Formats: sequence, structure tokens, C-alpha cells
Amino acid sequence: MALVVRNLGRCEYGAALRLQEEIVARKIDGDSDDYLLLLEHEPVYTLGRGANATDLLGADERLRVPVFRVGRGGGVTFHGPGQLVAYPIVRLSHGGRDVHRYVQNLESCLIGVCDDFAIAAHRREGHPGIWVGDAKLASIGVGIRRWTTFHGIALNVATDLSFFEQIVPCRMPEVRMTSMAVVLGTTPEYGVVQASLVRNFQSVFGYDQLEGSVGVTW
Repeated sequence: MALVVRNLGRCEYGAALRLQEEIVARKIDGDSDDYLLLLEHEPVYTLGRGANATDLLGADERLRVPVFRVGRGGGVTFHGPGQLVAYPIVRLSHGGRDVHRYVQNLESCLIGVCDDFAIAAHRREGHPGIWVGDAKLASIGVGIRRWTTFHGIALNVATDLSFFEQIVPCRMPEVRMTSMAVVLGTTPEYGVVQASLVRNFQSVFGYDQLEGSVGVTW
């Protein structure tokens, strides 16, 4: 089973959302390929299906950051430069129609990346994502349409965390966000983190071959 990997580079959120919608529609119409889109976003706040707009605390207007309400799970979050975003667009029928298991597999991918950088990360029951101590390192918010996944994960590599401090992230007023750069005390090479994520995604989900290149933008 092959996985098509595409590196979109720095990408405005609306453009990435439109691309996801196009690929999801193609897969529903019979495209047999699975896709993994890798990218960074320009600064943006997004609200999931369960988000309350009041959790923005006016940060969008105060900081002049655009806002999108989208069809993923979860509350309000921030995406921006220095954050590795990955959007898997896959058919869950390949590995069973189990959304909970799918989210757990995404968490396993992220824990594997952290292991590669000697970061001790863990799950937190009832709160999708990855944690280091009591701080959240990566967020997960997925959408499912006719058993085809979209949206996905956001790993803080060297993200400006002050954007999170202006909102209530993930419907958790007490949450503290962190990044790999903060945990390690140095900024890891973004491309190396990307490659680690692709390798762990391939291993966890059982793809026997990759198409595309992590280092080339699409």
C-alpha cells in the first residue's frame, strides 16, 4: 500500500483547506491513493465543531489574525510558522472503521517523533494530542467524511507560543502549550522533524512504499 507525501511548504490556511476538500472528494469518487500533506500555516486561529467563539478572547481582532471555523473535532487552536502540520487523507476502511483507533495511531506517530529527539511524551486520557509533563506539545483534530479522513495534527516545533496565551486552547482554560524548542532548549531542524514524522506515520499505518518527497514543495 502506497502513501503519497506532499510538502506544501508555507501555506495560507484557506488554500490548504480547499486542497483537502478537493482530495477528499477525489477519494470518495474512487481515488485509491492515500495522502499525507505536510505544511506550515501563516498565523491563523481555527475553531473545531465543538469550539465556542468566546474562547478566542478577542485575540483574532486584537492581533489581526484570521479565523476559520472548520469540520474537525476540538476547540480553538492556533497554527503558525514553526509548527509542523500534517493532514492525512486516507480511507479508514484500509485499517478498520475505528475513529478512536485512528486518533490513537496519530498519537503513536507523534510519540515516535518525540522518541527520535529524546523527548519523553505521553497521552492524556480524554484529551487527544501529546503532552510533555503537564504541557501540551501537539494537538489532534480530525474530520471524517464517508470514512475518509481530513484535518489532522499540529506539532509545535518552534512555534511562537504567545499566540496560544491569548486564547483558551482546546477548551482547556488551564492548559499550557509547549514546543520542541522549549523542551530541548534548542531548535531542531524542521526538515528532520518532517522526515521523522513521515517515517513514523509509514511505520504505524503500515505503508510499504512512499511516493513524493519531504524536501520538495508541491
